[in-house]
Amino acid sequence: MRFEGDGEPLSDDGPEIPVELVRTLLSLLRTRLGLDTAWLASFRDGMQTMEVLDGDAEAVNRSLGDRTSLSDSYCVRVIDGRLPAIIPDTAANQTTAALPVTSEWNLGAYVGVPVLSPTGATVGMVCAVSQEAKPYLAGIDLRVVNQVAELIGTLIESPDKGPNTTAAQRTAIRKVVYQRDFEVVFQPVHDVTSGRVMGVEALARFPHAPFRPDAFLAQAALLGLGIELETAILARVVSMVPRLPDEVFVAVNISPGAALVAPWAQMLADVDPSRIVLELTEHDAVLDYGALEDALEPCRSRGVRIAVDDVGAGFSSFSHVLELSPEFVKIDQSITRHIDVDDARRRLAHAIAELAGQMGATVIAEGVESQGELDAVGAVGIIAAQGFFLSRPRPVGHGFEPAEVTAEPADPLHTEVDLLGERRFELALAHSPIGMAVVGLDGTFLRTNRALRAMLGYSKSELAELTFQEITHPDDLDADLALLNDCLEGRRRSYRIDKRYIASDGRIVWGALTVVIVHAPRDRPRYFVSQIVDVTADRIREADLARQAATDPLTAVANRSAGWNRLEQLDASEAGYGVLFCDIDRFKSLNDQYGHRSGDRLLVEVAFRLREAVGPRDIVARWGGDEFLVITDSVDESELARLAEQITEDLDGKPVTLGDGAQVAVGLTIGCAVHHPGDGCSIDTVLDHADHAMYSNRKS
Repeated sequence: MRFEGDGEPLSDDGPEIPVELVRTLLSLLRTRLGLDTAWLASFRDGMQTMEVLDGDAEAVNRSLGDRTSLSDSYCVRVIDGRLPAIIPDTAANQTTAALPVTSEWNLGAYVGVPVLSPTGATVGMVCAVSQEAKPYLAGIDLRVVNQVAELIGTLIESPDKGPNTTAAQRTAIRKVVYQRDFEVVFQPVHDVTSGRVMGVEALARFPHAPFRPDAFLAQAALLGLGIELETAILARVVSMVPRLPDEVFVAVNISPGAALVAPWAQMLADVDPSRIVLELTEHDAVLDYGALEDALEPCRSRGVRIAVDDVGAGFSSFSHVLELSPEFVKIDQSITRHIDVDDARRRLAHAIAELAGQMGATVIAEGVESQGELDAVGAVGIIAAQGFFLSRPRPVGHGFEPAEVTAEPADPLHTEVDLLGERRFELALAHSPIGMAVVGLDGTFLRTNRALRAMLGYSKSELAELTFQEITHPDDLDADLALLNDCLEGRRRSYRIDKRYIASDGRIVWGALTVVIVHAPRDRPRYFVSQIVDVTADRIREADLARQAATDPLTAVANRSAGWNRLEQLDASEAGYGVLFCDIDRFKSLNDQYGHRSGDRLLVEVAFRLREAVGPRDIVARWGGDEFLVITDSVDESELARLAEQITEDLDGKPVTLGDGAQVAVGLTIGCAVHHPGDGCSIDTVLDHADHAMYSNRKS
């Protein structure tokens, strides 16, 4: 392409442009919007070239003729709708904040509009930027940007020399999309230990330049056809699933943008969804994880599983893992490459594998190219891998027949547990301070580590003969089994609970338990992996603190706050309750005569005798200086009257010995009140009734 008028070609195959005219237009645009730098970039072969720059070029670290990849740019994302044309603050946009180009080019605010040729093809971009955010930028500012881009577009005409290969390439890409002119091949995913095929990854192959799948998809996105092409590939792969062995899952790459709009109900209608794994590509940040989860939920509820691709290659992949809780985590080949001779790569792979294990995800290492890499991958605890060393991509019918897949063993549970065989299991867990176990569906302990056995005091053989049900405290068993059943029925993939274990010597050990269910092919539950952290000391400390917070420090009975909480519990149960309002007779005069220390001794003794008189379910609370409240779940008024009489007689018959040896008779004035279910009385009303009854008893 070239521009009409006298121009300066920047390269042999670049456009001829009227530089001064375009620079004038860019200056007008930049000044009108209050931005620092504006430029015109042309697109060719997946690259953008800086053709004209106006303003502060150093601010964006660019110069005339610079060529950069379109796939890493704002431009391609504006064209396919992933980014708006105006971004007042790049730091406030999740996608732009995550893109490296934002910091590399010092982009604080951005405006960009594509330049279209007379034929409607996208041939470049008009952009204006600022190092600082510009909150005032709004949709109305697009008018001037569109006008500049349209004016430049009218200057474009077909070149006089040679064929326009870029235009031909665009035509070819459109043809591929519209005619579905692409091939799908499959690369196996292997179990690291046995070598068997666990699944396959579907890969698209294209018959026209730029040939490379990532470059072809990027070019399609520039034409606004990226999501349509992804959806077409997805539909083709789903239609081919019945032609692949039943034992393997089928993974297909899809961007978050395409996942939001794919017609899932239609696509999954004629296929077993549990065999489908959607690999979310790493390259794009997700603006709204809630919307993405909503779009994927109908798939996941039917058994579709999620994988996050290229983990470790960039920021977005880790965000996907944390936000989406995938069933598979695929470690990028940049980490796998030379992992056998690079300690840093091994440590990073091990960290990712541990994170995935905590979330119940299976880790797959991509790009395994040698026996050394395969051994290193297995040593850090990764159980699945793919790469040219193991097998190359191939079409359906070339090595995927069921006969060529290792048959399921006679004892599948034992074999699956062997995937955690002694070498890898001991390497990963021997020195772990966390108790861990592999537990069968019936609750038997198939594997245990030293930390768990030390925690509970059982030997390896003793635990092998027990079930987790037998060593779980009876009061916690139902809650644990309910969560376990949710996993078996597919309502959850993991759970966490604090529960009590019965140690070998009868001690109670509190454990923070995390359980993850592990599935066999076709999503059949096989066993559970449990992690148990000893939190007994924390529980004792918490209980002691709670007891102190609810206890009157002098008398050791409940304080007013704890008493009120008990009243609220009984009131909420709507079963009714009764209260005794107790006041020590002549306490002030006794306190004045014998001193405060003797008064405190008297309060302690009265509290003790009240506790002795009431039942185990009743609560005695110190309500005020010399006032106590007895709270009972009884609503029998005659029973409350008998209890009050018994307390009074007990105190009258046993004088209290004070600090100096003096003995004094102590009396209590008691008022009773009952809250009957449905009588409409509030807690305050019941207490008022008891207080009035106490006052009446004192007068009488």
